[in-house]
Amino acid sequence: MLHHGDNIEVLRTIPENSIETCITDPPYGLGFMGHKWDYDVPSVEFWAELLRVLKPGAHLLAFGGTRTYHRLVVNIEDAGFFIRD
Repeated sequence: MLHHGDNIEVLRTIPENSIETCITDPPYGLGFMGHKWDYDVPSVEFWAELLRVLKPGAHLLAFGGTRTYHRLVVNIEDAGFFIRD
């Protein structure tokens, strides 16, 4: 299923433990062409809400920029995900 809208608002409408996989290409936090939406990587709050809707054992595949990948991964881990290469 594909959802379209503000990510955190859409996530809040999804029942917990209902999604098997999330593949996402979130903002990289590079300030791409001065766009406000790319000012930072998604917050711990966002990733925690995503974890809430994922089924136990589900996978997250998140793309990130080489210069800010570490910020992305720290937020994902702080939200409760286990990190694997």
